[in-house]
Amino acid sequence: MNHQLSASWPVVLSIAGFDPSSGAGIAADLKTFAAHGCYGVAAITALTIQNTQGVTALYPTEPTVVKDTIAALLADGHVKAIKVGMLANRANAEVVSEILESNSPLPSVLDPVFHSSNGRDLADAACQEFVREQLIKRASVITPNLVEASALTGLRVENLEAMKSAARKLVEMGARAVVVTGGHLDKAIDVLCDGSALEVFMGDRVKPENTHGTGCTFSSAIAANLALGRQLRDAVVLAKAYVTEAIRKAYVVGPGRVPLNHFYRMTQPSRLADHSAAVSEPVP
Repeated sequence: MNHQLSASWPVVLSIAGFDPSSGAGIAADLKTFAAHGCYGVAAITALTIQNTQGVTALYPTEPTVVKDTIAALLADGHVKAIKVGMLANRANAEVVSEILESNSPLPSVLDPVFHSSNGRDLADAACQEFVREQLIKRASVITPNLVEASALTGLRVENLEAMKSAARKLVEMGARAVVVTGGHLDKAIDVLCDGSALEVFMGDRVKPENTHGTGCTFSSAIAANLALGRQLRDAVVLAKAYVTEAIRKAYVVGPGRVPLNHFYRMTQPSRLADHSAAVSEPVP
């Protein structure tokens, strides 16, 4: 049976790890896609054991499973953009490199996730080397934070001028476009460089404790906007605005870092635990 897919719901593929607390990784990606009017599909590169307090274990997916999953999803023919997050090991990174190369017309966003917020490695040394030397050349845009930009370039990236230098160097290293994110600075600064121009986006740093999954969400929001047909600069501006508001309206779900409120645009549903009698609205 052949079903016509609605043009208003472009499909976006996430290739990333699974966070069971749903603040980052695949879960954050799918929520972000949905919030932008996109339909998300996913290939899981690793299972993690984590909660709001941090990651305690990592179990990479077999690369053949990752490859076959992606191939099956792409075979449906409706994917309009690809977002890549945590890859865990070099074998998975090689699979993704092949996928991006063979599907180069599709816009792709690479978030080079190397470490968790509590310092646990989420990519082995061989994976980091492959990302640095090969994978950054395959994506339409990469979105490293300060630590990731430092790891990729060897520069000490701690302020705006260093962010600009890192962005330019990553383009020199083969990246087509780069957004270095500086959400950990006093101001939420992002630097976009596509080789021909460099632009700085400034924003307020709001609720710095509400940051679980910000990198995943930002890169996924860019991917969703690209899938919707927007140009890269517009996609970055809209993604930054979305993440800022999702941080501002986040709410606590555990004792650790607070995940973003990906569906802040929706009206908060009534609490199921509230069994009090309904009160009729006054008739005007």
